[in-house]
Amino acid sequence: MAMVHAGPSERGWWSRLLTTDFCPWANRFVYWLKEPVGWFVLGTVVSVIVGLYLAPIGWTLAASLASVIAVGMVWPAVAVRAVNCRVTSSSVQVHEGDRCELQLAVRNRLPLPVWGLAVEGFLDRKREQSDHAATPTVALAFVRAWAISNYRFSVQPVLRGRYPDGDAILTCSFPFGIWTAKRKMQDVASVTVWPKVFPIAGQTAMTGRRAAESGEGNRTGRTGDFIGVREYRHGDCLRQVNWVATARSGALVVTERSGPQCPSVEVTVDVAGSSNRDPLADRIRVAASVLANLHRSAVPLRVHLGQRCFHVRRGWEGWVQMMDALADVPPEGAGDPCYPNPSRQHASITIASDHRGDIAVCVADPSVNPRLMSGHSHRVIRRDHDLTSQLFAFWTEVRDANLVA
Repeated sequence: MAMVHAGPSERGWWSRLLTTDFCPWANRFVYWLKEPVGWFVLGTVVSVIVGLYLAPIGWTLAASLASVIAVGMVWPAVAVRAVNCRVTSSSVQVHEGDRCELQLAVRNRLPLPVWGLAVEGFLDRKREQSDHAATPTVALAFVRAWAISNYRFSVQPVLRGRYPDGDAILTCSFPFGIWTAKRKMQDVASVTVWPKVFPIAGQTAMTGRRAAESGEGNRTGRTGDFIGVREYRHGDCLRQVNWVATARSGALVVTERSGPQCPSVEVTVDVAGSSNRDPLADRIRVAASVLANLHRSAVPLRVHLGQRCFHVRRGWEGWVQMMDALADVPPEGAGDPCYPNPSRQHASITIASDHRGDIAVCVADPSVNPRLMSGHSHRVIRRDHDLTSQLFAFWTEVRDANLVA
């Protein structure tokens, strides 16, 4: 049974009359009119009818339109099949917003130059609505005849993922733009776009209540045995300042101690999606920033991303493991929403969204919060404010909340 899509009820009858689709069953018969060539074909048919029954001028118009259609369809089809393209990247992994240098090599086998080539679908996520025209990753105005031309350009991917996430398409609509010829590209390098990582000052002192049963011993922290001194970093607690060494060197110097090796900190990231991609994208960026800071502090991590759970390895392998896992989260989300459920036995961090869509980070560390009755603290990161400044002071504000408690 056909369905009629009516306009909003608050509009008048005239607006509903103009916007209501009364014959949705007939849409498949007129989709060809969305391409400009469809209107040229329709004009050619009308011109032939005029030439047959009304005036000979119709034949002239029909011949002209047919010539435009032939050139506008044949030349783009020849152009995309007469060239071979290869796309390579200088970096296999990049972060959101970073420059990605690409090189496009085009071999033209024709004795004539080729104009109007474009590459679509390489570093651009598929649009939510297929009716929207794709934005080319790169467009070439001119390719020399019988030559191999190399082009270098840079793009800034804005959303995490593995690219191309579909087929990279070589297109051409020159000279009239009435029809676009397309051909799938075969030689395309893959690029992994990691979520953006914001800097976080200082480091956490999360240890939990239980000592680790396995591990490589102590890690750098703010408590424990003395292991050395270093220069002051923004975000360090004033209690760590070594005033004797500071007076001797003339610059702030802090004492570095070996914190106990804690069991794996449970980090749970809510990867459930919604109608809008932006809340999940910001949530993933916050998770990437927190995980990066913990990983640099040599904190053992156990990460939960929806149904996926893994232990983070040490060093660069662990960094790639975390970023790849976050990049693999679909832009539409996966799984059901998760809610903070802190444990009183081990340290945990839950990154989710509140009822307003802002990012809520629940930090539970029983050993650091002995006077906090709930055993955990909440930190809300506003999406409408600057994420950089909010995350930069993340551990400082959590530590202040613990001390007040």
